[in-house]
Amino acid sequence: MHLLDTTTYELRSGSQITFRQEGYAVLSHRWVGQEITYDQLKDEIEGLRLNTALARTPQLDKIRRATETARNLGIKWIWIDSCCINRANAIEETESINSMLKWYSDAKICITYLDDVQNHEHYGEALSPKCLGSLERDSPSIWFSRGWTLQELLSPQDIRFYDKDWNFIGTKMTLAGVLEEITGIDKCYLTREKHFETACITTKMSWMAGRTTTRVEDIAYSMLGILNINMTTQYGEGLRAFNRLQQALLSTSGDESHFSWKMPDRNTRSRFIYGVDQYIVWEADEWSLLGPSPDWFKDSGNMTAEHPPHIGRRLKASDMTQDGLFRPNSPACIVRAWGGLVILLGAVVLVRACVAVKTGSVSTRKREGKRL
Repeated sequence: MHLLDTTTYELRSGSQITFRQEGYAVLSHRWVGQEITYDQLKDEIEGLRLNTALARTPQLDKIRRATETARNLGIKWIWIDSCCINRANAIEETESINSMLKWYSDAKICITYLDDVQNHEHYGEALSPKCLGSLERDSPSIWFSRGWTLQELLSPQDIRFYDKDWNFIGTKMTLAGVLEEITGIDKCYLTREKHFETACITTKMSWMAGRTTTRVEDIAYSMLGILNINMTTQYGEGLRAFNRLQQALLSTSGDESHFSWKMPDRNTRSRFIYGVDQYIVWEADEWSLLGPSPDWFKDSGNMTAEHPPHIGRRLKASDMTQDGLFRPNSPACIVRAWGGLVILLGAVVLVRACVAVKTGSVSTRKREGKRL
């Protein structure tokens, strides 16, 4: 990985262990306009160092102010995702995405820049969502609706929030109640009373519901660290990315809670289709076993997976066979929600077949050349 020297603005490459020992900051921000890339940064170092980059673009000023903030906090290095990843190198890009959560987790400080927030008041102890309200819409900062910022909120231990003028607003600890109200994430996960890794899959999916990314594949890729999954990035695969993520979960996790999702409304089904040509036609009462989007998990945030001792089941929910199918290892799993128990019958998910769920029954139809 490459990090910026907060004094010279020069990029340095090195191991995560070395930078962690010396201490580094990370910048969490919303990408706006043409952000400065890895290749472009070398031409801007002199202007940043001499403080002449301010008038050129807000993107350059953001780098300057974030670096200055880290330096004033006594931190030598800072990592900024827009300019510290060489995206022309596919291997480096994949490695960066798969290791990103660890970089955020081990950072000494996460500097979170809310470019659409202007904090006019000193709220003191009486904090409210107003202190994080957006200037662009009647809601909290757009930062809270972006996909990549979820892991940037969960993983760092120390987050410091700044408004558009780089005025300090508060920390993740002091704002925990406000952040819970805005995101729906129980503050016990924000304050690290409980580590977010202990939440079940369906709860983590619910945290991503309603968030968006510029590229559709990033909805899946931005969840890799949160779900503890490694996966190659294949930009251009579209909706298949989230399906591939769930296949990886089925292969590695014993948590069956991610079968607990609900279609937001019947009209949404036509937007989520899989196959070689992505134009599989489903009947009106059919759908896949796997949820096609985190949005379909938005009502599952209060679920916890249970493994009662009277159910003799193996740890892994299912195995992937050489024939390209998932074979369940137990007849059932039980998920406890606030309203009661939901029993999910074990099923075989065929990778080379469409799995159709009908009212009152489960049927599968094989289609030549089609895949989920």
